Amino acid sequence: PVGYVTSAAYGYTIGKGVAYAWLPAELATNGRTVHIGYFDQRVAAVVAEEPLFDPSMSRLRG
Repeated sequence: PVGYVTSAAYGYTIGKGVAYAWLPAELATNGRTVHIGYFDQRVAAVVAEEPLFDPSMSRLRG
């Protein structure tokens, strides 16, 4: 393990799960693939810059 998730929830406006995590600066680059340990599973994730939102609001109107 190189970091830890501080909070997680489902982002309804983007239609994906969101996990806020602490990572060392050298690993926290936009687009980097990481894996999150969730009990006995590994879940693939991608480092993203904030803000995470749906600017056209198309997910809510869809």
